[in-house]
Formats: sequence, structure tokens, C-alpha cells
Amino acid sequence: MSVSFDMVGPSDDAAALAARVERLRSSLEWAREAIPAGIREELVAAIDRCDERLRLGIDFTVVALAGGTGSGKSSLFNAITGGSFAVAGAARPTTSEVSAAVWGPDPAEPLLDWLEIGRGHRHHLAQTELDDDFTRLRGLVLLDLPDHDSVDPANRALVDRIAPRVDLLLWVMDPQKYADDAIHTQYLESAAETGHPSLVVLNHVDRLSTEDAWEVVRDLQRLLSLDGLHEVPVLPASARTGQGVDVLRAELEGAVQARTVAADAVASDLVDAGRTLERALSRDAEPVLPDVRELVDSLAAAAGVDARAEAVGAVVAGRSHAIPDLPPMRVEVAERERLDWVDAASEGLPVTWRIVIAEAVAPGPRLAEEITSALATVGWPSAEKHPTWWGRRAAASRASQATREAGREAIARVVAPLLVEPTELIHQAYRNLDELTVYARAQKPVSPGADAPASA
Repeated sequence: MSVSFDMVGPSDDAAALAARVERLRSSLEWAREAIPAGIREELVAAIDRCDERLRLGIDFTVVALAGGTGSGKSSLFNAITGGSFAVAGAARPTTSEVSAAVWGPDPAEPLLDWLEIGRGHRHHLAQTELDDDFTRLRGLVLLDLPDHDSVDPANRALVDRIAPRVDLLLWVMDPQKYADDAIHTQYLESAAETGHPSLVVLNHVDRLSTEDAWEVVRDLQRLLSLDGLHEVPVLPASARTGQGVDVLRAELEGAVQARTVAADAVASDLVDAGRTLERALSRDAEPVLPDVRELVDSLAAAAGVDARAEAVGAVVAGRSHAIPDLPPMRVEVAERERLDWVDAASEGLPVTWRIVIAEAVAPGPRLAEEITSALATVGWPSAEKHPTWWGRRAAASRASQATREAGREAIARVVAPLLVEPTELIHQAYRNLDELTVYARAQKPVSPGADAPASA
């Protein structure tokens, strides 16, 4: 069995993901009140996490060894690094600590700071300390996490905090506890749902016969499929004897050299955020901007523009001698048109989005005031009586139409910034957020592929 990682340009991945994250942040700011507080907090945390990980760059690949008590994570950590950096077995401290080994120099420090790895638990591996594999692993940050099932709740909290931040989760299983419900229901099923890049190692195979090891590998592969991790391989290994460690190191080399795992991890975080966001959006809803021309026509009629146009036509035709002044726009009429606009603009959306649109657009009193002021400064077309009887009818029609157009243009200039543009921004925010849910539904787990169970 071999894991494959696609060679994709990391800068392109990072740029596309960064653009998506920025759109989501901007959209969430515009429509924050439309999202329930609990969901909003989860989204903000995910966006901040993705933004920070991308800002730190995806040249480093963060891999975390995770698992339960007795799985041998620390021994495997030491076997991979070729050192003795992590305290293994009964001597392992009960305090919440994470050890980190970095194949490369100091540029990883900001990343380690973000991961909150203690200064005394950072180990930078130099070229002279390792064999020729160093170059192939350059850029790897390997973490040894506390036991997820530790009696110390601080250890579990530390695992829960760090796991979403790493790029590749390497789950270390013990042959005696590989079916433990806690790791499957609390972690592996979640990894399957989000597509967080994952690998599984069955450690301590030296304690089993070849036949028994094969049986455990097959059963663990079955359980992973039930979790939803259909394409995640099981790599048998023994930290004590070194069996399988070279295969595991080769897979880590593939992940580091492909340089896409960090981008995949950010993408999986966005998938998880999208599934969270689905609870605040309506499936398949598409916000539609109401007919702006219809709105302008209604406001123009209510403001007296149509009546003025008729009066102008009558004067030009010689049927009248006076054009009445336009009265101030009535607030209750402006508010009624505004509410009709909000209703149409929020049709099909969750009710919270109607509230957001209603708060984003101008209130009725301001709309009425702005329309009144705009109409008071319009340069109205001439309303002089046409000198000939034969030309009066056509001239009256032209004057009436020009008056209508002048009034409507003035009102359109008012409603654009007060109603139309804020609505368009909220609609775009909805589309951007909905795009995340669609993206989440479309994604399959981003996990390494496997062809067949590995042999022990």
C-alpha cells in the first residue's frame, strides 16, 4: 500500500484559498447579525485559523502524532526523528506538553508560536544530525501530542486545540485498543466529515504474529471505512524494532515534497466551516434583486412626478396655465415602498436575512427626505405653450415624457445608494457564504489514497 500526494503549485493553492477566506471574512462582517451567535463564533474561529495558517505560509507541513494511552506515539516520534526528544512510556509527564521536531532552521518559529509549542520542547534537526533523508524531509514539523484519552482533562483539551491547526493527522493505534469507541466517534468520524488529511499507523505489530497482524490490519481498515475514511491506509509499524518506520518516513517525505497537504488542511477547515454554516442558510436559496425600475416608478408616482408631467403636458398643449409645486414626499409612503422592497429582496432567505437587509437599507424618513431634496433641485424641461395648434399635441407628449424621465432619474440617483447598493452587498455576502456550503457539499474527503490493506 502506498499513499499518493498530488504535486500542485503551493502558491496557487494558497492564493486561491486566501481569496476565499478573505471573501468569507468580508461577507461575515456584512451579514454578521444574520448568523446565530454560536455559529458565527465557530465561523470566525475557522476563518481566523485558516487566515493565520496561510499567512504563515504552506512551505512547512505540520504532522501530528495522535492517539491513546499506550499507543506508542512518543516512541514512534523518536523512531522517525532518530533521536530521543519525546519522553516515552511510564516516564512520560502528565502535564500538557507537546514536543516538536523541525526539519529545517528558524523560519518555523512563527508557526511554532502559533501552535503554542513551548520553547523548551522545540527541536530543530540539522543536516549533520540525520542521514541523507534530511533534504527530503526539509519543511516537516512533527508534533507528539498528549494522549487523547488521558486522565488529565488538560491533555484532551490540548489535543482538541492543536488538532484543527495541523496539516496532517497521523493516528497511532495499539493492537489492543484500536477499536476503542472514543477515538473513532470523537476524532476519526470528524476527520472523515471534513476531509482533514489523515494517515493511520498500527504500532506494536512486533507483539503479534504475522497472521494476527494481518487480521488486525483488515479489521482496522473495516472500522475506518465505517468512520467514513474509505481511502485512508493502515501502515503497520513497530517503533521498538523499526519495522515499517522506513515506509512511514517515505510517506511523510511524499507529503512534504508534494507541498499541498497544508493547503488541503486549510481546505478541510473551510469544508467544516461550510457545514456549520449550512444551519444558518436555506438550501438552494438564490437572492434576487427586486425590479429597480418598478420601485422608481412607484416612488415617482407617490412623489407627484407623474402629476407634474401631466400638468406640464397640459400647459404645453394650451389646456392649462399652471404647474403645481411638488409636495414633500410622505414618510409613510416611502416606508411602505421600502418595506415592499425588503420583502421582495429577502424572499426565500432565512428570516434573519430579512432583518439584516431591513437594517442595511435607509429608513423611510431618510428616503423621503432625500427624494424631496433631489426633486427640488431637478432642472425640469421647459413648459412653454407651443405656438402652433398643429404642433401642440406632439410637443405636449414630449414635454410630459421628459418631465417623467427627469423625475425618475433624480429618484434613481437617490435609491441607488440608499436601497439598491446595500441590498446588493447583502445578497453578495449571502452568495459568498452559500458558496462555502456548496463547496463543502461538493468535497470528498481529502485523504491519501490506498489500493489494498498493507501487509504486516
